[in-house]
Amino acid sequence: SMTGDVFRKLTPAQLDEVLPRLQVLARSSPEDKHMLVQRLNGGLMPKNEQEWLEAHPGKDYATQRDLLLPGYKEEWALSRHGVGEVVGVTGDGTNDGPALKAADVGLSMGLSGTDVAKKASDIIIMDDNFASIVKAVLWGRSVFDNIRKFLQFQLTVNIVALTITFLSAIAGYKPPLNAVMMLWVNLIMDTMGALALGTEPPRMELLDRRPYRRDASLVSRPMWRNIFVQATYQLALLVFLLNKGPVMFNCEDGSSHHFTILFNAFVFCQVFNEFNAREIGDVFDPLRSL
Repeated sequence: SMTGDVFRKLTPAQLDEVLPRLQVLARSSPEDKHMLVQRLNGGLMPKNEQEWLEAHPGKDYATQRDLLLPGYKEEWALSRHGVGEVVGVTGDGTNDGPALKAADVGLSMGLSGTDVAKKASDIIIMDDNFASIVKAVLWGRSVFDNIRKFLQFQLTVNIVALTITFLSAIAGYKPPLNAVMMLWVNLIMDTMGALALGTEPPRMELLDRRPYRRDASLVSRPMWRNIFVQATYQLALLVFLLNKGPVMFNCEDGSSHHFTILFNAFVFCQVFNEFNAREIGDVFDPLRSL
């Protein structure tokens, strides 16, 4: 914890050392709140000497730019490699307007909030209940993760379909998955997959994980690992059926019968892969919450 008078005496470099442990800023002014938000996400940070002098009238830019909060854009970018935190701010008064505007997500109160705060905010809490913020965060994380789940599923389908078609062409076969088959997969499998994965309800454990970084990729490393493992398994099975299928099922090599077997195996792989796509992290339990 820290009080506002101590906060205002810190240099930008000193504040950066304190921020990871700062939980409470007591007896602070609205301007302190604004500077704190600016330092965290870089929003509305002075970008040049003129903007800095407007924020600090009567101060000397050359000698005091590294001593006064919130700092300046070039120094802030070097200290954080150009990536700031994602900041949410709540407020209901007119004085909270600058901080709400500088934040990535500003939340104002619908009943007790002033018009200035409402206009500066991104979200208005209609019932003035802070529990609604928790629910909004929960649903936001759930929607984002559901989009990732479908991407993981969709990328696996496309990688396998393209690769098996390419390998078949090299081996001298006609395309085993023709346009009608791929259209069926896209209309039926992908549509149902999008509905199933995109409408999963949120789980309370989503609130236990740390927020994603601002520069986090939409497809994470665990997702690429899952895609690679599942695509490798499916391709191994399909290549085996492409090579050994005629002998196993007593059909002509490269015939419609042969490719129908291959297509059915491909479809069933996607059915089971849809369960696997429910997990996008390091914990693998695709059947939970069913």
